[in-house]
This record gives sequence, structure tokens and C-alpha cells, in this order.
Amino acid sequence: MLAIVSTRKAARELHRMLPPGTLHLSALMCGVHRKAVIDQIKARLKAKREGTDLQPLRVVSTQLVEAGVDIDFPVVYRALAGLDSIAQAAGRCNREGQLKSKGRVVVFVPPELPPVGHLRKAAQACISTLHGQQAEPLARALFATYFRDFYSKVELDSKGVCQLLTVEPTTLGVKFRSASEAFRLIDDQDSATVVVRYAPYSEELEMLLATLASKGPERWLMRKLQRYTVSIHKRVADKMLTQGDLTLPMPGLYVQVNADNLYDLTLGLKLESDLYDPGKFFS
Repeated sequence: MLAIVSTRKAARELHRMLPPGTLHLSALMCGVHRKAVIDQIKARLKAKREGTDLQPLRVVSTQLVEAGVDIDFPVVYRALAGLDSIAQAAGRCNREGQLKSKGRVVVFVPPELPPVGHLRKAAQACISTLHGQQAEPLARALFATYFRDFYSKVELDSKGVCQLLTVEPTTLGVKFRSASEAFRLIDDQDSATVVVRYAPYSEELEMLLATLASKGPERWLMRKLQRYTVSIHKRVADKMLTQGDLTLPMPGLYVQVNADNLYDLTLGLKLESDLYDPGKFFS
């Protein structure tokens, strides 16, 4: 069983309510950690198909599995989201067509609405599109209606990039530099990169951090460190920095201090709220 939800917080809450042994995937886990879990999932799915693994396999994930992750479950649960996200989730159900019958995809309404912004508007457009429909919910014809409704609700050019790229009639000039500064495919101004201490690779990580301290941010080094990073809100990183949970060895790069209680081998980086709210310990 694979359950996909829209936020990291929801993934942790749902994981906490499921039986021990449930696997977890989210972007609060560094790249090497996520890869290890995905490899474990694939190995167990293969073993289950071969009849050598008879234990229940339960996975809770954020939407990171909806693109670029090739897994195949007989049952997929998806929290209400955009129709395109639901289609991506359905692509993880009987993906290889090896079931004797069709796989099962269940869309459920979670207790909390999707986050304000594009995710919530996508869910609203999905509800609007499917309301009263008797046809196949993922019929190709419905997607035109869905995207038309969705794009009518979002501001596609809030920074005015298209206007900046318009040729001025008097000077025939185009404001390429201004457009470049305004354009952000992913708005990461409020995000912070944190190097976490994933225990199975602690020796390699310590060597990389020592090299960073002695030689600075060389390109090859930053590429290697990227495998051990997660992104969180900058305000959260700054608060954890003040509380001594993170260090800031160079501008723009935070590093988790060497403490066992800050990175969970199932859930990933514990945020400030996890550590200091007694009702939200995840271990």
C-alpha cells in the first residue's frame, strides 16, 4: 500500500498513526537517505511478486514519488489534489501491469486542506471538474476542463516577465536583464539549504565538511555535499541556528550539529517544532 499526501507534515502525522515498520519518504530526508528507502521498497516489491516477502508493505510519501520514481503498488491512496497529481499517483498503481486484475486507486479527503496557493487551487479545480461526472475520472477529455479552470485561478506572470520581454516600440529595446532578475521557476528566496548528518554515511560526511572548512566551497565538493542536504524555510533554519541545532559555516549553507536527536533514520531532519513541542516527537 502506498499513501501519498501533499505536505511533509501530513506525511509524518500519517506515518505516526500507521503500524510499526511503515516506510516514509519526504524531502526532509536527504538524497542518499531517500535513495536507500526507494531501493528497499523496490527490493521488497520484487520479493513480494516472487512470493518470498509475505509481510505487509506500507509506504507514506509526499508527492516526490509522483515524478521520476519507478515503483509499482497494487493499492495507492492519494490525498485530494490536482487532477494531474492524481493521475501521477495512479501511475504508481499496477504500473507494470502484472496484477491479475486492475489495481486500486483511492482518492481521500484529508482532515486539513492543501496549503494555500497552487496546491489548494489545483484541488479546487479538480473538485470542480469531477463534480457530477459519471465518466472515467481520468478521461483525457477532462484534463482540458481541469487545466482551463486551474489556470484561470492562478497568476501565471505575477512578476510581469512577459511585459519585460516585450519590444519597446520607440527604442526597440528588450529588458532582458530585468526579466532575468524577475524570473524564478522555483521561488527559493525563503528556503535554506541544510547539510544533515545521515548516520550511515557519517565518515564520508565528516571528511567533506572538514574539506569545506579548510578549502572552502569548491564546485566538486558542493556537488558531493548536495547528496546530504534538505531544504527548509529560512525562518525555521534561522531559529534552529539561534537554538544551536544548526551552524552556518558559510553564507547560504547551514549544517546540522553532530547530535543524534536531530536526524531521524526514518523521518529525516527534525524541525524546531518537532524538537521543542513535547506533543510532536517523532522517533
